[in-house]
Amino acid sequence: MTIRRRRPALTLARVDRLLIAAERDVADRRTAYEAAKAERRRMRRLKAAARSRVRYAALRRAQPALRLALVLCGLVSFIAGTAFLGLRRPGGPELLGVTAAAWSLCAAVPRARRPMSVDR
Repeated sequence: MTIRRRRPALTLARVDRLLIAAERDVADRRTAYEAAKAERRRMRRLKAAARSRVRYAALRRAQPALRLALVLCGLVSFIAGTAFLGLRRPGGPELLGVTAAAWSLCAAVPRARRPMSVDR
């Protein structure tokens, strides 16, 4: 015949300690979850800021080329429109309208606030 050892009875103090330990574990897990969530938010914000910096840097680099292209387009259409008007050919006023539109768009492209360096 084997002798069975009885487990000690669960007292109210032991139940309280178990509940406190479980609550502490839940609080620790919640804290870790919130910290991980905050880190994911921070990383998303940093990635968005980096994308924005790249986008605006590309835009700043493209603005002078865009301005030059619009000026040249306006100049070519101005010369062609003047020639068409001088030769009394149709299309002269339309080409002068294209000139005005190209130069207006060129004026609408914002200028760089500071000179750009070659390599940064």
